[in-house]
This record gives sequence, C-alpha cells and structure tokens, in this order.
Amino acid sequence: LSAWALIVSLAVVMIAGLAVFRLLTRRLTLLTRLVEDFEHSDMSHRALDITWRDRRPVVRDEIDYLGATFDDMASRIASQIELLTEKDAQRRQLVAQVSHDLRTPLASMQGYIESLKLRRDRLTAEEQDRFLDIALKEGRRLSRLVDELFELAALEAREKQPVPEPFPLAELVHDVVQKHGQEASTRQLELVVDGDPDLPLAYADLAMTERVLDNLIGNAIAYSPSESRIEVVLGQADGLPQVYVHDSGPGIPEQDLPHIFDPFYRGESSGGSGHAGLGLAIARRIMTLQGGDISVENLSSGGASFCIRLPIGPPK
Repeated sequence: LSAWALIVSLAVVMIAGLAVFRLLTRRLTLLTRLVEDFEHSDMSHRALDITWRDRRPVVRDEIDYLGATFDDMASRIASQIELLTEKDAQRRQLVAQVSHDLRTPLASMQGYIESLKLRRDRLTAEEQDRFLDIALKEGRRLSRLVDELFELAALEAREKQPVPEPFPLAELVHDVVQKHGQEASTRQLELVVDGDPDLPLAYADLAMTERVLDNLIGNAIAYSPSESRIEVVLGQADGLPQVYVHDSGPGIPEQDLPHIFDPFYRGESSGGSGHAGLGLAIARRIMTLQGGDISVENLSSGGASFCIRLPIGPPK
C-alpha cells in the first residue's frame, strides 16, 4: 500500500508539475510561435494582423516586456521593408524616366549630326548652321539635365547640406530679379517686385535660396506669354518671410498640382517644352533641408503662384 501510495503521489505531483510548467511557459511558447510565423512571412504589416500584444494577457513581467519589444521590433522591420519596397519602385521608375529624358536629346543630336555628315554637300551654309545650332541646343539641354540629376542626387543623399546664415531676403530677391531682367525683356515680359520690403531676416543658405528663386522666376518667364506681367511679391505670414512668384501662364491643371514637385513629373501644361520636372523637385528638397516650405496654387485671374517661406532663426 505504501508503494502504491508513493507511485500515485509521484504521478499526481508529476501531472501537477507539468500543468504548472505549461502555464508558466504558455506565453513564451506563443511568443516563439509568433516569431517563427513572422520569420517565414513576407515581414509586412499584413503579417502582423494578429499580434502578440492582442493575444497575450497583461502581465507585467519579463515575458510581457519581451513580447512588447518584439511588437515594436516587428513593426519597425515591417515599416522599413515597406519603405524599401516603395523606394525600389521609385528607383525603377526614376531609372526609366531618366533613360527616356536622356535618350531624347541624344537621339536628336545624333540625328542632326548624321544628317549633316551625310548631306553636307547638298546643304546650304544656312541649313548647316541651323543643324549645328539645334545639335548644340540639345547638347546644352542634355548637360543641364545631367547637372540637375547630380544636384538632386546629392540633395537626396544629404551630401550637400545647407549652411544657414541670417540675410535680408528682399535684397536677394531684387538681385535675382535684376539678373533675370534681360531675359524677361527679350521675351517682352514685365518683371516687377512688389510687396513689403521690411521683412525679418531670413535664416537659410543664401546660395540655395538663390537657386530656388532662379528656378521659380525662370519657369515663370518660360511659361508666360509675351507682353504679360510677372510679379515677385514680398510678404510675411506668422512672422516668417515669404516670396510669391505670380506668372501669367496657362496655370497648372488641378490633377497635376499634387505632383508638381515630383521628380520627372510631366503635366499637361508642360507640353513639348522638354521640361524634365527636376527644377521644382530640387527646389522642394532645398526648402525641406533649410526648414522652409514651398507651395503652389492657381490664380483666379490665370497663371500659377509659387510661394516659398523661410525660417527666421536657428532651430532651438
């Protein structure tokens, strides 16, 4: 009887011990299974629909802390993978767009140079000069596109960082407008500066801000019809200096407004101008790096209005 009592006692103790061990390791087993499932999944947010946080009881111990840590880690991994997937898709699209924009001027240059070589004896001096002028124009266009590609790549990789300093924005605007005055006059455009010149000192990179203004005023000149008016308006909002560039062009279609600052985006208004859409992308990247802002809207009177807003002091 003592032997049987000992055997039964041992069996009961063993079963009870197994049950207690199972209760103690149940959450750890569940976490292990979730980690294995996540490891063999595509590691996206879709794989985290049923999370350890939703299934585990709230117990403030080491296993609970381990589960919360895994939740955060898995969420960050899923976010990074989705971001990398999106960046890879953008990279593929960018490569395709770059190939297209580089191929166009190259094909044009090649065509005119081959025609000039094959038909030189049958072409007049005026026709030869015209062919050379077109090839030279396409070469300059290609060189400008390559320069913009390198500039945008440097900005995106943060290899080119702004060196902010306080400066009077109104003086910079007048200098840039004066620089583009001859081009505007040649195209029979009136380029004027208006608004409040008494602005607070902007705190930004002077050369980068000039680059943005050059781009906006150059685009306004390119898209405005002859004998029209381009206004560069100085102002401030919430104590921050800002500059508006109003052109007299056809405006921007509403469906293009959300994408106007995307690299290589071609809207309906670009037509056959060959605009690659890099200038505005560079302008937005510059403004972002400086802690500023750039926006665009259509004017009720016609044309588009670009606005840049700059910070006034070093970040605290």
